[in-house]
Amino acid sequence: MIKLLYDGELIRENGIIKKASSSVTLIQTKNHNIIVDTSTKDKREIIIKELEKLNLSPKDIEITINTHLHYDHIENNSIFTNATFYASPKEFGFNEYFEDFKKFKDKDIEIVETPGHTYGSISVIYKDYIVVGDASPLKNNVIKLIPPRLNVDEKLALKTLKYIRSLKKNVITGHEGIVYKEEII
Repeated sequence: MIKLLYDGELIRENGIIKKASSSVTLIQTKNHNIIVDTSTKDKREIIIKELEKLNLSPKDIEITINTHLHYDHIENNSIFTNATFYASPKEFGFNEYFEDFKKFKDKDIEIVETPGHTYGSISVIYKDYIVVGDASPLKNNVIKLIPPRLNVDEKLALKTLKYIRSLKKNVITGHEGIVYKEEII
């Protein structure tokens, strides 16, 4: 089961980001309850209430996968007290709080590198979905092949968007909900 607990938000004024909160996705496999990205602290109650609707609480989450380590994707990591946290070592270096995503094992989940926004950005593939974080923060990034405004390498970001599109999956963006595969030409 996959459920978008929060769509995410990105508010700009005069081209400057004034507020950003990432999407939050729950994935339940046969073996794990997983959260991909945890958004900002002001979204904490939304996340808890959405979990409660599914008869879950933060303590039921065993795995948290962060697509990258910008604040708007990790501020609620602390509520998942029973979770192991995974990210790319290109993001966390030698921080012992995180495990290398390559150590994560669940036959229903594939984690792939999707660099461009950051060099260590990763995405999570589950069945017919890919949760991409800020590889595609907005729907039009993947629909129209527009690299994210904030990126470390625009050519790499575009290459990643083409790769994501080639998978022909529903895309859960970093800040604007789901792009269904039928919308991606």
